[in-house]
Order: sequence, then structure tokens, then C-alpha cells
Amino acid sequence: MRVLDRLVVNAKRWPFNFRVMSSGSLPRMKGMDLHGLTPLFTGLTLSVVAGVCARSHHLATDSEDVFAISPAVGYMMFGIGLFLCAAPFLPGAAGDIRVVPFFWMFSPFWGGAFLAAIYFFRYQVKITDTTMTVGAFRRRVIPFSEVIDYDVIQGNRSSELWVYLQNGAKPKFSGLLSDFDELVGMVNSHMAGLPGPQHDSAAKTRDRDKRKHDNRVTGRFLIFGYALIGAVVFVLWRMQLLH
Repeated sequence: MRVLDRLVVNAKRWPFNFRVMSSGSLPRMKGMDLHGLTPLFTGLTLSVVAGVCARSHHLATDSEDVFAISPAVGYMMFGIGLFLCAAPFLPGAAGDIRVVPFFWMFSPFWGGAFLAAIYFFRYQVKITDTTMTVGAFRRRVIPFSEVIDYDVIQGNRSSELWVYLQNGAKPKFSGLLSDFDELVGMVNSHMAGLPGPQHDSAAKTRDRDKRKHDNRVTGRFLIFGYALIGAVVFVLWRMQLLH
């Protein structure tokens, strides 16, 4: 078998869909669609990112504690941006389109990757005895006297911290932050209006009820979808259209 030597890119789905064709002794070989592997690669990438961030630690000084996202995440996004910049110049990648216009067609992808890298490098949460400073470019200072409650939302790979303020605002903090559990503990110990687990704030209770309702609705849609797919498969089988 000859080495596969022709790469044909589906521009409408780039960079998530490739078709690999062979020449020579395999002229009738159909294209191999790698689009289905995208969720697998995405899941593996997110798992690696979560693992790297879980091993990082925050910076503690006498006056403040600084929590940030691991620099490895920023470097990863920067590398993705470089790859997306180079991809249009690969042989045959642009197809019938000229390389330079094709490069600028990719600008939302590599530009977004570079912006994400800068954001991850700059994002910080600074904790002092009286305030919490949050942000990447325009940092916001939140006095702990305005914090009335908090909640930790458990996710599949990482958690999220929601902080409830007196004015109704609800800043959120990613579980990718270094020493996330320690950050939660500091918010808990510094906040002025801790209502206690048996006296949750009204906003926190509403959010929890809304999440429960949304989960029930999502579960019903999934059950209906699976049942519909099963019914279609059964009908096709009965009609002998499915082999």
C-alpha cells in the first residue's frame, strides 16, 4: 500500500473536518471523515487542561493571595493559534482559493486563540482581608462587605464558584483557577453576610431551583429523543430498509 499522499480539506467545516484520500493503488478508496473524532479530542483536551490546572498553586504573600489559571493553558492556546496561522499554507489546504485570502478567512480562529491565550495569562483573582479583585484587562474590586452568599456548581470536569452580591450581581469564577478549593474557603471566611447552609439567600435558592428544573427538562428531551430514534429504527427495520 502506498503512503497516503493527498489531503483534501472541507473548507466549510475547517478545522474540524478533514477528508483523507489516497492515490495510486487505492483509486476507489472513499474519504475518511474525521469529524466524528472531534468530541473525543475535545474531551481529552479539556481533561488534560483540568488536570494541569488542578496541580497548579496560587501565590501567597503577607498582604494578598493571588489565584490564576495555569500558564500552561495560555501556552496551549498560543500554540493552537500558531497552528491555525500555519494551516492555510499547508500544501493543498486552500484548494482552489488563493493562500492569502484563505489565511484571512481563518483570522477568526487564530485571532480567537491568541486572544484567549492573552486572557488566560492575565486573568487573576486577588484576595485581601477586605476586598476581592477580579478580571483580566479591566479588573473589578469587590468589597467583602457586599458579599451575601456563594455557591459551588459541580461540573463534569471542573467546578464553578458563584458569588452573590447585595446589588444582585453574581460574578462567577472558574474551577480552573489554582487552588480552587482554597479560594472557596477564603470567600467563605471573608464574606460579611454568611447566611449559613440552613439559611441560603433568596437568589441562591432561585438559582438552584432553576437548575433543577432545567435538568428535568433536559432529561425529558433526551428520553423523548432516544424514544423517537428507536421508533424510527424499528419502523425502518420493519420496512426492510435498514440492513
